[in-house]
Amino acid sequence: MKALKIFAIALIMAGCDSNIDFSGPAPEPPSPDQGKDLLITEIATFINTDAAAGGVRNHYVELYNGTGGAADLSKYAIGYQATSDENTLTDWSFSSSSNYLLLTGSLEKGKCYVIASPQANATAVKRDIDWGTTSSANADASKPLQLSGNSGIALLKKDSKGTYTLNGETYSIIDAFGSPNVARVTSGGSSSSRNNFMWTIAGETKDTRNRTIWRKATVKDPNPDWATGKGTSASNSEWMISGDRTWDYTNLGLR
Repeated sequence: MKALKIFAIALIMAGCDSNIDFSGPAPEPPSPDQGKDLLITEIATFINTDAAAGGVRNHYVELYNGTGGAADLSKYAIGYQATSDENTLTDWSFSSSSNYLLLTGSLEKGKCYVIASPQANATAVKRDIDWGTTSSANADASKPLQLSGNSGIALLKKDSKGTYTLNGETYSIIDAFGSPNVARVTSGGSSSSRNNFMWTIAGETKDTRNRTIWRKATVKDPNPDWATGKGTSASNSEWMISGDRTWDYTNLGLR
């Protein structure tokens, strides 16, 4: 026994000369700029009856792929839900195929995908796809894609445990602009023939109905909770907004 101990100590002192590498490759750390999934990065709210709007509806939704690889868009959908007053709070509902859009194709990493109203100016609003009504009647506000500061947009992703069924498959909401379950407020801006209420965003409480609204570049991941995403001030909101009726499309399709 004593001889075995001495032999073992001698081996340790001599060192191990095995050809087998047990360490394995070092894992690559995730990029600090890499997001977990697609997210909504830009929205334009517009009241077409406003004199400054020129009778157009430059409504659109921009998605961004900040992940580490290409995204299969067939796993995603966009949902639209109009609200009709300040305080009627309801859950998201996509019972009609006219109020959701199933996406197709692929989106490369670092690229944007723009979904625009067919009434949006084609020169000002570069888009990948049109979605929504071509009617200019205000009574059609319940139909996409009319974003007047109080109609919600949800980004949905296929999920076997999801609670929303679109075209026979289940989805979960992974990101949102607006929520039918968050109270709106009366706008202090100009009146509208449709309505005069809106969600507050980034501390703006007077009027967010005629703005371009951007996701802050520091936001890397989607957030389905609009109550926290919209924030209560410019500093704690996930969003930035343009000045009143000073729509800015220069960042559209860029990131």
